[in-house]
This record gives sequence, C-alpha cells and structure tokens, in this order.
Amino acid sequence: MRSILEELYMGNIGFDAGYYGQNSPFVKAAKRKLDSMEKLSASLNDAEKELFEQYCDAQGDIEGITRYDTYTNALKFGILLMIEILMECDTGKAV
Repeated sequence: MRSILEELYMGNIGFDAGYYGQNSPFVKAAKRKLDSMEKLSASLNDAEKELFEQYCDAQGDIEGITRYDTYTNALKFGILLMIEILMECDTGKAV
C-alpha cells in the first residue's frame, strides 16, 4: 500500500474536485487552449505535429511533478503547523 499522502494525491482518497461553471475563468481558459491547439495543429505538418506532441507530453510531465511537489510540501507544512499548535496546547501556552 502506498502512503496516505500518495493515496490522497492519486485520487484514491479524495474530495470532489470543484465544479467549474460555463462562464468560469477555468472553462474560458480551457476553451481558448483548445481553440489554439486546433488552429496550431491544422497549420503543422506531420513531423511538426509529432514534435509538438512530444513537447506537450513533456510539459504535462513537468506540471504533474510540480503539482505533486507543491501538494506534498503544502501538506507537510500544514502538518508542522498542527504539531506546533498541539505542542503549545500541551504546554499551556496561549494559542
């Protein structure tokens, strides 16, 4: 079994991802991206399309690694904050 952090990140333990309405900035950006990708793809030859696909795959890998690192670092920081709060509660210090 993976660690709880990994299980949570991989979506095996989780919360519903938010819903983005049709006029949300996220949906608007996704549509702009799709439109741009379609126009770019139509203008490329097969070799260029392959190269662009490799670029997109590498970019996706980078984003995934960055997302995971941000997630784990933020969670570890939150845990450290909770430990500090609990330790202060145990010693009778005001929180």
